[in-house]
Amino acid sequence: MPELTEQQANDLALAAEAAAVLPSQRAVIPALCRMASVDPVTGRKANTAILLDLLRGDEGELRAAFEVAGRMLAGDTRPDGQVVSVGNAAHDPKMMLAHDIIQLSMRGEPDRAWAQVGQQPAGRQASVLSILAAYLNYRFAGLDPLVLAATQ
Repeated sequence: MPELTEQQANDLALAAEAAAVLPSQRAVIPALCRMASVDPVTGRKANTAILLDLLRGDEGELRAAFEVAGRMLAGDTRPDGQVVSVGNAAHDPKMMLAHDIIQLSMRGEPDRAWAQVGQQPAGRQASVLSILAAYLNYRFAGLDPLVLAATQ
């Protein structure tokens, strides 16, 4: 996955602003955009620091990050409404939870999405948020998950 160009990062920020429907959600936009803007491999150290800050901070901010990411990704589904898995982790529980968050966001059920996330240990929460950030990176870098899944 690539680092986003300046234009792609601007598009990401605008989409995040639109997805943050509550004032409390606006506070997480910079962190979420930084995570999604960098290549997850080369930016792993920076993303880990951001994830730790979110996990150690206010639970409301962590929830807001999940809600904003889920809302941003709610339109990225197959025609049958299913979320597309990319890579070899299609049936990994963390990947499945990320899919559930997107689908519940698509249906306008953020409380149910957070209920599922809130039951997970902090490490798994961080992993799932990292997956959502990677999906955002795919989307704003112009990489189509359907095409990527078909080539794997």
